[in-house]
Amino acid sequence: MDEPDRNRRRLLIGGSIAGAALAAGLAPTACAMRNMTRGPAGVPKGAPSRPAGQPAPMLNEDIGPILARLDAWSAAHLPADKYRWNPPATETQIVAFERAVRRTMPRAWRQLYGWHNGENDDRWGHIYGLPLLSLEHAAGDWQAWQQLLVSFKGDRYALPGAGWPAGAVDPAYISPARVPLTADGSGNNIGLDFDPWPGGRVGQVILYGRDEDVKVVLAPSLGGFLGWIADMLEAGNFRLDAVPGEQRLRLFRLKSPAVDHFHEGARLLLGAPSQFL
Repeated sequence: MDEPDRNRRRLLIGGSIAGAALAAGLAPTACAMRNMTRGPAGVPKGAPSRPAGQPAPMLNEDIGPILARLDAWSAAHLPADKYRWNPPATETQIVAFERAVRRTMPRAWRQLYGWHNGENDDRWGHIYGLPLLSLEHAAGDWQAWQQLLVSFKGDRYALPGAGWPAGAVDPAYISPARVPLTADGSGNNIGLDFDPWPGGRVGQVILYGRDEDVKVVLAPSLGGFLGWIADMLEAGNFRLDAVPGEQRLRLFRLKSPAVDHFHEGARLLLGAPSQFL
């Protein structure tokens, strides 16, 4: 894929893509749609062969101490007038979400949403500028992905993909077993993966989305992911302002590597490959 094509990946296409997916920014770009027919060089089309074996079981975690650390750090560093959490989700809201995504969610996830029902601002997000999605928004993103899957006639591998580490994550473009946690406003998510490949773990946290050809495991669990975020913040790996003349949508970013988008920084920190095939 050439650089002009990469720069045009934010442009949406029309045609047969479901309207809801278009509105959510999930529909593939023109460059990606070309890959449906010819694919990137050296990347086979169609469903890949799943490795033999079973993934590790989901961890039963108590993330209360991690949430307390994140609360303390946010109170000390983030302007309260801009970085605003929603109130805790109710049991009724949590059950409604589980029905919407057709899945019983794990203990750690319930703790997370019993702490705060996400946030509503996609600029002042608490995860390095990315918002933790409210239950309503997360369910809407999940449903939009499923509508897009219908437009692909149920083919999860209509667009070529890859996974990192190899054998740990399904490279499918769309999977009903992914539940979003954050969104970047351009169709890309961090989320929980409940159908990993044998080298992974049920409930692992991954990068996936419209511009994420290579799906990446960020952590083996929700607690592992939030603990990683807390460790970096407490170690001072963050920026909260811009230099004179610098234009930035999100001011809360990684300090090292000094990149604009947390997804890119996470890949660099973990040694993962580029998002593009």
